[in-house]
Amino acid sequence: MLARLFFVFTIGALSVVSAQKKPITHDDYDLWKRVADTKISDEGKLVVSTIELLTGRGDGHVQIYNTETGNTAIFDRGYETAISADENYVVFKRKPAYETIRKEKKDDVKKDKQSKDALFIYDVKNNRLHDSIPRVKAYQLPEKYEGWLVMEKHKELKEEKGKKDSTETKTDSISTQKKDTTKQKVNPAFKQDYALVYRFETKSKDTIHQIKEFTVPKNGNSFIYALKQEKEKEWDLGVYTYDVANGLRTPIDTTKYSYSNLAVDEKGNQFAYMSSADSTAVDSLKFELNYLNENKLTVLVDSAASRIQKGWVLGKDKAPFFSESGKRLYFGVKPEVSYDRDTTMLDDEIPQVDVWNWQDKLLQPEQKVREKELKEKAFLMYYDTSNESYVTIQGELLKEVAVDARKEEKFILGNTNDAYALERSWAFPWKWDIYVIDSYTGDQKLLLEGVTYNPEVLPNNAFAIYFDMDAQDWFSIDLSTTEKRNLTAGLAVAFHDEDDDHPSLPYPYGFGGFDEDGNPLVYDKFDIWKLTADNSKAPINITKNGRLENIEYRLLNLDPEEENLASYLDGRLLITSFDKTTKESGLYTLRKGKLIEKLRPSGYLISNYNKAKEADVFTFTRQNFQVFPDILVTTDGFESNKKITDLNPHEKDFKWGTVEQFQWTAYDGTPLDGLLYKPEDFDPSKKYPMITYFYEKRSDTYNRHVSPSPSRSTVNAAYLVSNDYIMFVPDIVYKDGQPGESAFNCIVSGVEAVEKLGYIDSANMAIQGQSWGGYQVAYLVTKTNKFKAAMAGAPVSNMTSAYGGIRWGSGRSRAVQYERTQTRIGKDLWEGLDLYLENSPLFGIPNIETPLLMMHNDEDGAVPYYQGIEMFMGMRRLQKPAWLLVYNKEAHNLTQIKNRQDLSIRMMQFFDHFLKGAPAPKWMNQGLPRIAKEKDLGYDLGED
Repeated sequence: MLARLFFVFTIGALSVVSAQKKPITHDDYDLWKRVADTKISDEGKLVVSTIELLTGRGDGHVQIYNTETGNTAIFDRGYETAISADENYVVFKRKPAYETIRKEKKDDVKKDKQSKDALFIYDVKNNRLHDSIPRVKAYQLPEKYEGWLVMEKHKELKEEKGKKDSTETKTDSISTQKKDTTKQKVNPAFKQDYALVYRFETKSKDTIHQIKEFTVPKNGNSFIYALKQEKEKEWDLGVYTYDVANGLRTPIDTTKYSYSNLAVDEKGNQFAYMSSADSTAVDSLKFELNYLNENKLTVLVDSAASRIQKGWVLGKDKAPFFSESGKRLYFGVKPEVSYDRDTTMLDDEIPQVDVWNWQDKLLQPEQKVREKELKEKAFLMYYDTSNESYVTIQGELLKEVAVDARKEEKFILGNTNDAYALERSWAFPWKWDIYVIDSYTGDQKLLLEGVTYNPEVLPNNAFAIYFDMDAQDWFSIDLSTTEKRNLTAGLAVAFHDEDDDHPSLPYPYGFGGFDEDGNPLVYDKFDIWKLTADNSKAPINITKNGRLENIEYRLLNLDPEEENLASYLDGRLLITSFDKTTKESGLYTLRKGKLIEKLRPSGYLISNYNKAKEADVFTFTRQNFQVFPDILVTTDGFESNKKITDLNPHEKDFKWGTVEQFQWTAYDGTPLDGLLYKPEDFDPSKKYPMITYFYEKRSDTYNRHVSPSPSRSTVNAAYLVSNDYIMFVPDIVYKDGQPGESAFNCIVSGVEAVEKLGYIDSANMAIQGQSWGGYQVAYLVTKTNKFKAAMAGAPVSNMTSAYGGIRWGSGRSRAVQYERTQTRIGKDLWEGLDLYLENSPLFGIPNIETPLLMMHNDEDGAVPYYQGIEMFMGMRRLQKPAWLLVYNKEAHNLTQIKNRQDLSIRMMQFFDHFLKGAPAPKWMNQGLPRIAKEKDLGYDLGED
């Protein structure tokens, strides 16, 4: 076997380690922070970042950076940020201190009496806190209009009543007359949640008591809100508009039982809402759609649904919304279906049964997972506000329609998979029929049958572009005539994934977007190609050298609302690069067919780009294994940049490590790539224990930073190298029908190649993987005794029993995964029974000599929980050393920090014992009886 090292050291890889540096422990995880969110103001003056702890066990902060002055303001515990349109204010919520909430929970304080968030408002001009308001539940401010916001506040506690904020001015004092002649009066005693209308300049606050719901416009000065009674299931008080300029509240309607789904157009001139009249049976409410414009209230859809299709009703769960111009008001309708329960029967007399039918288009478990979605499903119509007409654009046939609310295009696309619904359980890629809809008339026409890649409509609204996975070419289709054109026929490059190793048709490398002329841009493995929808010009490779230099070029789209990708930096395309050899990335612009370097590829992964909408101000991050991805900002088109965060300076105090690329040749002659992580004080004359982790292909992550954090399911590279382990991460390529042997071919050959480097303690090696990686761990220990210990998270152990099961997270059949996707068997169970048996670890348990630790959680929706149990029970029966960790109410990967911490401790105690000779903990030696659960964690180290 050929083995060689590819040396591309990250910055500081050869630094001398000082004696003061310490190894990372499980007690150190709470030190690490991350950037949770970054926003840039429209004109680029402000960069607002939300910082949080990786573990959540502590307090984060909001950082506000002024690109003009260089000032930085930091507010502890801030989150949920917004920037006013004039860039004069930054608004954010502030959490109570972590330790405060922890103590309140420990003291069993009721939730409504626990400390609540506050709203903070920062004054940009004066670089100081402008205002703070306690007990704020939520807030909204116009995205493009300045001067005000609306916040919803928690109801006041008893001891706070009467202590009214002296800055609050007007309050509601509206009384309304209902059909039962009972007067309902707004109670000013703050017994319910209420709203404040806040004006930035004066700090004045108008109070709206008993708030139910409100929504503000994107670029206007009026909003709509609804009020409710103190007790649930009683009459709502009404729906109103509020004119912020003069503080005027105008009742729209106060006579109905319920109001919901409020909508306002972009400028705050048109309003819509749904209402229902009085009803004694809440579950059978009949809803109406109401529209207000220029003080004229119109019932667009009444409770009898007289203006829509017969037998249909208003979709009460789909909120109406306006198009950007306000010319269309979209809303949902659905067939009226009622299921009358037999009220003569008691609950314990009604059978609880799921009836599965072999012709069901959706399996019963999928219907269960999607029950809310299916129950609330509605089909799209719109009301034309200019000519007062109604158009149905979806109808019951189509599952989805692609409506762009920014414009009123003539042609839109919809799809349905009814004809292919059954075969979704075993066939892949999934197929769809595509329809073109005339949005002016609602007419529908079949456009494409059995496509597996959704088309993209061009900006000219005349053509759509799609990838034909049978032909493996890009096509355009004329939306008026349905004429198709092959746009890439005859080109000498492939536009499908050349390296795909699944037993199904490969997907394309992708669609990039449109240039300034509306031409579609698509990818091959390396380069970007410009096509013309009418095929009037030959395709052009606009990046030219990607394939020649092993560089992957991709377009950078920083504004989802902008179709023209050449809308940045004087109308140039922004293009990222990823060098497939060095794994470093850069940024370019394209000018007159030439790539102009903006960020030089230099040993980093550069990503997480953001941009101001109206200015060429960008933020981005730059990282490698040793450099944390702090935020950098540029205000001069990437001519220079400045680092504006320094989140984890303590990393320098810990022993870290280096990463190297490693190449070798598999047993079958396939050249492979991998990664080797080493301690930073690595001594080639020493022997190190090694843990091999794997999942598909990971070598492209060479320049990714790894922060120490409690494990969701896998080992942590930073922790391992800090504690004198070497970590090996091999890429894996697969052959159809041989997932297990393919893993052996790649992983074990790679491990042997690394062993030949001379510094691996071959007597103390382990493997670890999760899910698909967990399966391969379980398989490998049946084929080799090379490893002293192994840890498998959520492994499939018996493909014959797993094949016919359900992925409970989605409710779908698992068969498609085994036949066509990740498992790669390529045949059904009956045609390929020998392959299912050969690749199942369960049947190789008699060969296992490696101690195996497994994690498989009792609410795993991806891999059936019983797969881990089958493996454990087989090893237990044959008296093979095995441990199974089952975290309660956890799914495929751990989410609760307490459980992640626990797994990290147990997994490393397991590896430390077998690879470093550390004493075994109590939970490994003696187990933990059920009666000791949550009392004795069994971490104590004992004697073997």
